[in-house]
Amino acid sequence: MRLPTDVEFEIPQEPGEALCLPPPRQFAALARRNAALLTDAPLTIAGVRLADVRRRARTEVLQAAKMYSLSLDLTASTFAPSDLFLVTGHQPFLFHPGIWLKHLLIDRLAGSGMGALSMPVDNDVAEDVGADVPHLDATGLRLVHETLVRAGPDVPYEAVPAPPPREWQEFVDRLQAHLQTLPLPDVQASLAQFARAAAGIRADNIGTFLTAARRRYEGERRYVELPVSKMSAGVEFKRFVLHLLRDAERFAAVYNHHLDAYRERYNIRTAAQPFPDLQREGDRQELPFWIIRDGRRAPLSVQRTGSGVRLVAAGESAGEVADGAGPEALAGLAIRPRALTLTAFTRLCLADLFVHGVGGGRYDRVTDAVIREYFGLEPPVYAVTTATMHLPLQGYDAGEERQALHRRLLELQHNPDRVLADPTPPQQALISEKWRLIAALDGGTLSRRERRQATQRIREINEELSQTLSAQRRDVEQRLAQLESGAEGAAVAAHRGYPYCFFSPAEVDALVDRIISNL
Repeated sequence: MRLPTDVEFEIPQEPGEALCLPPPRQFAALARRNAALLTDAPLTIAGVRLADVRRRARTEVLQAAKMYSLSLDLTASTFAPSDLFLVTGHQPFLFHPGIWLKHLLIDRLAGSGMGALSMPVDNDVAEDVGADVPHLDATGLRLVHETLVRAGPDVPYEAVPAPPPREWQEFVDRLQAHLQTLPLPDVQASLAQFARAAAGIRADNIGTFLTAARRRYEGERRYVELPVSKMSAGVEFKRFVLHLLRDAERFAAVYNHHLDAYRERYNIRTAAQPFPDLQREGDRQELPFWIIRDGRRAPLSVQRTGSGVRLVAAGESAGEVADGAGPEALAGLAIRPRALTLTAFTRLCLADLFVHGVGGGRYDRVTDAVIREYFGLEPPVYAVTTATMHLPLQGYDAGEERQALHRRLLELQHNPDRVLADPTPPQQALISEKWRLIAALDGGTLSRRERRQATQRIREINEELSQTLSAQRRDVEQRLAQLESGAEGAAVAAHRGYPYCFFSPAEVDALVDRIISNL
């Protein structure tokens, strides 16, 4: 059996190519093996046996997922806490279909004693929420990014309001306008269907809005959703946090050690990859959690006191937890996991099999090492899956574009007066002089010498006017050079980052069928 930890997996390059390690037919067996390992583990979390933490956490999460589904008008969960549990998750933006694949794969495998959960990571910073879209015009085939929402620094999805209906419709209209420059009727139809699915959604933040839109677009499914922000409100997650708060120095040392080992193994020279070390300032130790305050997230640090620990965020006290207190001491604090603590909690306390994409599958090798040393367990196995899907742009013929660009270049050089959209008075005077000279040439009354002088003057006027269009000429010449090398057009056609709403659910379902039957 080939597992993600056994190979250096790569993102598939060819359209329609998928990666799934291990094969889906082995998911159930691995989930049962992980469940047995974790149920029998001697580990305790803040004084409670791991098996009991898992049972309680699953009950909490399924109940919360049921309420969340009802709030989105989705079918409520019918899974039981005793079922095998597949879990995946990703930031709730308009991600590419290779990420969407994770969700539809676990949905397909759900049922007959196996549940499936997606956790939108709405505690991540939103930054620019939008979509890449292809566009064809006189300058060629190019990639355009349209923004739906732009958030401020350190503002997570959960704190960004959902877009008003008008802004949402304007965003969709901009995407459709770009798509209509190309012969992509199926893509346009998919986007239109997605926009109809998103109509009338009531959501308090952008993460929930886009999650609801995706689920409506997918149609009836069995898997359930629960954002990380709501999962983090549970008692058992707070118990996990409490466990680390009280052992911050040892945990941070293990965490940083295995980050260094990972960077050395893969020759990574950037200190922020795959994520930064935990910092210690005086008697304050940073931990891999965020705390949300006033709509922004800040790193959480702890400071020992005589009777417990003080929580510090952005240099200010955020609360205190007395020695001997339980998870209820964290009530009212919006504590959220970072990457490693999210997957560590999920894999240890919630899931029987976690399904990653390629990025998460790589960094969770650090999580494996931390689980092994800090928690004293052989880490439960996880799965990795993704795919590459392209828009139908491979048939795009650059020959017509080359001809159009050559015509444009000739016009910029020889008929700049036709290109100048808003000529200045001096330019208008030159244009008028040019057309008087052309009329005189057409009149046939000029002598040979006068004709030569008129022709030369027209060339001088064209050259003078053309100099004001030098930037446009450079753009056209650069585009022609790109077409000769085939660089940009090929890159736009092969871009794998187009949003899932440009593809139909049936396309990804068909890919799931192939993965299940062939791998």
